[in-house]
Formats: sequence, structure tokens, C-alpha cells
Amino acid sequence: MWKFYRDITRFAALFALVCIPIGSLTSATVLFGILGTPVGLLMFHYFQKEEFYGYYNLGYTKLKLIGTTWLVNLALTPVLLLVSFIILKLVRLGAIAS
Repeated sequence: MWKFYRDITRFAALFALVCIPIGSLTSATVLFGILGTPVGLLMFHYFQKEEFYGYYNLGYTKLKLIGTTWLVNLALTPVLLLVSFIILKLVRLGAIAS
């Protein structure tokens, strides 16, 4: 089950990294929490569709896999927002050279 989470979150993080130049670090973090899981699922469905059969054989339904992934990513988003606010504050103070 955690392999599924890792795969989806990898795709979601890639989506967030692509969104940083378009928006900001904060907006990319929010997009990771809200839209990252659906985008990750689309990518997973495109690249690794056959793995759903393996999870089904292990007793995991798609709903349980997707729900767990979304809840963990939503729980992780406030921590990532806090880290992004700290990074942006340090950049504004000049502690981190830009």
C-alpha cells in the first residue's frame, strides 16, 4: 500500500515542482495538497495501470488506496506550507542568497 502512496506522491511532487515557476512556492504547495493526488492518479493510471490488479489481489480497493493517499497528502500539506513560509521569510531577510 505504501508503494502506491510513494508512486502517487512522486508524481504529485513533480507536478508541484513544475508549478513553482508558474506561480510561487506557496501556491505550488497548495496545489500539491489539493490537485497533486488527482494528477498523480492520472499519471499512475497512464504509466502503471496494471499495478491496480496487484493491489486488488492483496485486498486493497481503489477507493481505499486513493482515500489513504489523499488523506496523507492533505495532512502533509500544512507542514509543507510551514516549511515554505519559513524558506520565503529567510529569503526576504537575506539569510538565503537568491
